[in-house]
Amino acid sequence: MTSSWVRFLPPAIKRRVEGRAQFQKILGNISWLSFDRLVRMGVGLIVGVWVARYLGRDQFGTLNFAAAFVFLFSPLAVLGLDSIVIRDLVGRPEKGYETLGTAFWLKLLGGLVSALTAFMLILVTRPGESLYHTLVIISAAGVLFQSLDVIDFWFQSQVRAKYVVYARNGAFLLMSAMRVVLILLQAPLVAFAWAAFAELGVAAVGLVFLYRQQGQRLVEWRGGIERAKSLLRDGWPLFLSGVSIAIYMRIDQVMIGYMLNDSAVGIYSAAIRLVEIWYFLPMAIGASVLPALIRAREEDELFYTRKLQTFYDVMGGLSLVIAAVMSILSTPIIAILYGQKFEGAGPILAVYAWAAVPVFLGAASSQHFIVQNLTRVTLYRTFAGLVTNVCLNFVLIPILGPLGAAVASLVSQTVVAFSIAMIPGTERQASMLLAALNPFKTIRHLR
Repeated sequence: MTSSWVRFLPPAIKRRVEGRAQFQKILGNISWLSFDRLVRMGVGLIVGVWVARYLGRDQFGTLNFAAAFVFLFSPLAVLGLDSIVIRDLVGRPEKGYETLGTAFWLKLLGGLVSALTAFMLILVTRPGESLYHTLVIISAAGVLFQSLDVIDFWFQSQVRAKYVVYARNGAFLLMSAMRVVLILLQAPLVAFAWAAFAELGVAAVGLVFLYRQQGQRLVEWRGGIERAKSLLRDGWPLFLSGVSIAIYMRIDQVMIGYMLNDSAVGIYSAAIRLVEIWYFLPMAIGASVLPALIRAREEDELFYTRKLQTFYDVMGGLSLVIAAVMSILSTPIIAILYGQKFEGAGPILAVYAWAAVPVFLGAASSQHFIVQNLTRVTLYRTFAGLVTNVCLNFVLIPILGPLGAAVASLVSQTVVAFSIAMIPGTERQASMLLAALNPFKTIRHLR
């Protein structure tokens, strides 16, 4: 079977793709996810920069501090279930409704705990500062919508990402337009927090609608105690790993806010956002490749290893290109996009850009550990990254300011990606990741 879009490809590429139905499905899925993120990258960059310019360094820093603070508790709403649910939907489709229903209730309960925990702690750590309290509770309430991400998992298990793109891109574009309206109306800071909340809600409604359009019914979902135990048993290492990831991904902004000020948070956030917009690539490619890796391992171990190395090579090459370009052009990029008020973000971007390399490779190797059900390895290495990041932030932020946080993030991301070299049984994966840093291999694969 050949997909309809194949006929538009150049003849040389068309000959390699024709007749390879699974490969076409993966490419199509990656294309949809990439289209989603490219739209977000383009529109989000324009609107995000406009919002930053409108709010200024202080208010932009306050908004990002609140979002980062809530993000620290987001693993409670995820519970490490994402990849586990996808794996089970692919491997045990007959249990699909039970898996979806159980995951939904677990994530909803986790979301409630996450929101309440974030709100209680901001009251304790920022007493009498009502603006922070308001922003945090609005952001935390949006976490509840993550319970409906299980529909996203179902579409991913079917390698049908375009429906997720419809829902989330529609919500994103709608609320991006709303943010522009808020700027034109000179709306207060809190209004932008409500816009982020509304985007999550609209996307969740869109997912439900499209899921029903596929002939699926939410009323068929069935939760089960034994199924919940099974999911949590497999997912707890990924949950603890998610806690570590959330902390070392956002603790820098929170620590800058407490140790310095909101203006420093604003400068730092402006820089790292330009790098993190590229992080859709490992997520999109990984989500699309995971089902194929699972099937490849079931067929033949050597075949699986070759596919995995190809995956690593492509991710390594892409990350090196992104890091080099962003680092070299960091100063003019900041000047053009944000203006003089954010000029201090240039050196931060030059350093933080290189974190893309270990992030891409770490995300790629995580797919291997999911396939092999070695989720504890993910826990070990993300915990190592967390400890590294927090310790370095304590030392470097007082000395270098926000630039110190960028250095700490780069080092900790590298620790996460390559610490598997020190874990018994995973040394080969570390050597495969190092081999992926050869850009010529990526060019050969793409050809």
